[in-house]
Formats: sequence, C-alpha cells, structure tokens
Amino acid sequence: MNESLITLGCIMAKVSENSSGEISTAPGHDAKMTFLFTTESEENRIIVTPQMCQLGDAGYLPIAIARIDSNNPTTIFLRAATGLSQSLQTALEHEGCDLVHYALSCLADGQDGSRVSN
Repeated sequence: MNESLITLGCIMAKVSENSSGEISTAPGHDAKMTFLFTTESEENRIIVTPQMCQLGDAGYLPIAIARIDSNNPTTIFLRAATGLSQSLQTALEHEGCDLVHYALSCLADGQDGSRVSN
C-alpha cells in the first residue's frame, strides 16, 4: 500500500449476493449506503468496529474503503470491493465521496456523521 494513503473508513451498503457471486442491491431497490470511520491494523486489514458488526447483522457489507493522501488531504480515494454490480458501482461513484465528506464535516462540527443514503 502507498505509505502516504491513510484509511478513513469504509462504505457499507445493504446488499445481497446472487448465484453468480455478484454483490448487488435487492431487485428494484436503490443502494442504501453509509460511511463508517475505521482504520487499518499493522497487517493492513480493516479494523471491524461494533457499529460495522451491527450493520453486518442488518444485511450490510463493506463495499469500499475510503482513503486520503497525507500529502494532499483534499482528495478522497475510494477503493471498491470486487464483484459489485453495475448499479452499486454507479451508486458508489455518485454518492460515495459525498458520504465521506458529510461524515468529515460532521466530525469537524463535533457531531455524529453516520447516515444512510437514499
């Protein structure tokens, strides 16, 4: 991993896995996504938080990792999980960074930045 990239958290979405292994939203439903702050261990693995476990129990899976470059913290990088459906990829492209920006602005204001899109 690039040493200048810092993990901010992950985006989780309410999803289902179809028989081909593709991860998608339920047929006819918009993607419900949320951003959760977390970090990585020394082994470069995401640290799973209790909130992530609660969402996992409700049918959410991590679909992307959000990182910033310590040399240019104004840019957010999203690394999507493999196997996402086209609709989830599109939702992530259109809403992913907004979720992270919202959470960061709430954090700066001393508020809880958790929210679910749609």
